Amino acid sequence: MFQSRQLAAIMFTDIVGYTAMMQQNEEKAVAVIKHYNATLEKLVSQFNGQVLNYYGDGSLCIFSSATDAVNCSLAVQKDLKTEPVVPLRIGLHIGEVFFEDAKALGDGVNVASRVQSLGQENTILISEEIHNKIKNNASIATVSLGQFDFKNVGRAMEVFALTNEGLFVPQRKNMEGKLKKKTVSKRNIIATLSIILLLVAGFF
Repeated sequence: MFQSRQLAAIMFTDIVGYTAMMQQNEEKAVAVIKHYNATLEKLVSQFNGQVLNYYGDGSLCIFSSATDAVNCSLAVQKDLKTEPVVPLRIGLHIGEVFFEDAKALGDGVNVASRVQSLGQENTILISEEIHNKIKNNASIATVSLGQFDFKNVGRAMEVFALTNEGLFVPQRKNMEGKLKKKTVSKRNIIATLSIILLLVAGFF
């Protein structure tokens, strides 16, 4: 079993609403996926990257440069606005990729997937690690969306959206993704119950 590790800029993509599209118009869905695959193969290679895996309506690609990864994502979104339009969301992160035979695994892959999951149609979201590499590039515009607690990620992470012309920038209140469920701590429950008891005692 061949194994290796590599630090890479990771690009995760996903076609928004593809399952529903397939159910409603199979011919259109097939045209969309063909356009998507052809565009990805062409542009990832052009920006010195590699398509590692396709996941039905999504993909995993890697680059040796954060700038190449971001510029590729911009080119992909621009190209996919031509007919048939592909409603794509993209997430980018820098991390270690662990290769086991034909599979790409690792925490970096997991985080890139989580970042992508927050996106909507025509968005490009990036982790703070990617942002740190490209923040001085005048041709790449970004805005912070704040901190997010992702499932199976040990710390909260700041996520940024690219704001270059033609991209959609999501509002935090409308964002959903692979996030940890909010839980009420035992201390907060006890404090709330204590206040209620004091109010009840005062009433009587």
